[in-house]
Amino acid sequence: MRINQEMLIKIAKDHVTRRVRKEKDLVAVYLTGSVSEGEPLLGGTTDIDMVFVHKEEPPQKREVIRVTYEISLDIEHHHQSFYTYHRRLRQNPFIGHYLCKHQNILHDRDHWLEFIHASVSSGFEKPENVYARAEQFAEKAREQWFDLEDPQDVDWGEWIALYFKSVGLAANAIARLEGGPVLTSRRFMGEFTRRAEQMDQLPLTGELTRLLGNQNFDRASFEKWRPVWEAALDKANKRDDCPPNISKVRKAYFLNSVDAFAENDALHAVLWTLLETWHQAVTCLEDDPDVLNDWFGFLKSLGFEQGEKEKRVGDLDHFIDQGEHLLEEYKNEYNL
Repeated sequence: MRINQEMLIKIAKDHVTRRVRKEKDLVAVYLTGSVSEGEPLLGGTTDIDMVFVHKEEPPQKREVIRVTYEISLDIEHHHQSFYTYHRRLRQNPFIGHYLCKHQNILHDRDHWLEFIHASVSSGFEKPENVYARAEQFAEKAREQWFDLEDPQDVDWGEWIALYFKSVGLAANAIARLEGGPVLTSRRFMGEFTRRAEQMDQLPLTGELTRLLGNQNFDRASFEKWRPVWEAALDKANKRDDCPPNISKVRKAYFLNSVDAFAENDALHAVLWTLLETWHQAVTCLEDDPDVLNDWFGFLKSLGFEQGEKEKRVGDLDHFIDQGEHLLEEYKNEYNL
């Protein structure tokens, strides 16, 4: 089966048609994610991201549905009230980008979403809105950095999870200045590199990879830890509280993309996906000592040990500083 954007959009539309018949409170549905961007495939797999807007309070916030082994539907559910102050969505870094594209609309009762689209897209790329979307990430990254620096004893697992969250936020603060959607799990490193290059800030890519321990991750490391990571995902899927993001219907979504990068000698693009999804598995397997030992063993192989906290905090501080400096330059350039 040859997967392309046209086929994926048809799958989305067919699914929406069936849901609209059953769910009478559906006000609107629109595409987000890579399918809407026209480059959905990575390792021969993809998901179809959509937002369902309901008149009534939706029974769940997110659902993931299998289409085939290579394709899944990833649906986020919103109550219509979320869009009441629609002009504020110009500064929403997660969905604002997608609301600006009229072709993303799959269902729109009484043209309600067309009105939202027109309002959000008007002025979306104004410097003050670009700055506001980036600043949100920078402020949160710095806030979490202060928590990392707190001298109080914090569980190592919690500390390292917060560290990676702060790294992700700091990277998004920089990337958002170039525009485009938020960096996603599979394309995190590749997309950051592309945007950093466009901003003439390519050295930041090297700094980011070092923050993730990439200098200690080679082919042998990948071959050793990849099956251990996969086993953790499989174990998590046997739990009732398994995070939807690593649901078994998305197994190929992550495994195939990681393998594709590795086959193309792009190991620097693999690490973020491993770290993010492995940690998500650990969140529901904290009572499994084998899983925890494997997780901390992987981190140790990358150079993450409790005795290195101060160095990690210092390196992250420098990276966040550079993002803040870019934000300040942008602010001054446009007299914000």
